Amino acid sequence: MSEAAAQSSEDRRDRILGAAFAIFMERGYAGASTLEIARRAKVSKRELYALFGSKRGLIAELVARRSQEMRRPLDLPPVRDAAGLAATLAAFGAQFLSQLVLPSSIAIHRLAVIEAERAPELARTLNEAGRETLRQALAAFVGDAQSAGLVAQGDAATMAGQFFALLIGDLPMRLLLGVVEPPAAEDILRHARAVTATWLALHAAGRD
Repeated sequence: MSEAAAQSSEDRRDRILGAAFAIFMERGYAGASTLEIARRAKVSKRELYALFGSKRGLIAELVARRSQEMRRPLDLPPVRDAAGLAATLAAFGAQFLSQLVLPSSIAIHRLAVIEAERAPELARTLNEAGRETLRQALAAFVGDAQSAGLVAQGDAATMAGQFFALLIGDLPMRLLLGVVEPPAAEDILRHARAVTATWLALHAAGRD
């Protein structure tokens, strides 16, 4: 595929995803039609299905893109010292929270709650393409840190879950209910560093 053709394909993908998100917000997941999405994106329905397969495929791609952005700090070369471990975990925590509190993220999660009975696949997709993907990425990172002797041995998936529990708390629920404002960037970074320090203290190397 030529560079121009690749760019054109990426252009269409972006237009379709933008149209899909807007219509999901307007009509709800169950009420949105692929025909309307295709029309607004100025593509054929055939093109939409060729690129994404289904309406669930559209949501999966929207969530996957956000998850990819959230995990970016974990995609750096493996850390080999305590300072690098702490810095990477704090950067991941801050990046994760920064994306989680975006209005678009809150809107998608609110939509999943509203559509829970009519379209349970939406919540499943959010979990599989979002939360579970990130949990696996963090568990792999923890496993690498264990191999390097930087944290204690143990079940890496459980340890990753503990990090998320400390990081998130009840913030998603409060954001969904609209009872708190999204935290400022400096507060997010401060919290991510505090969570990292607590987690590292719980799983210090040599503590089995």
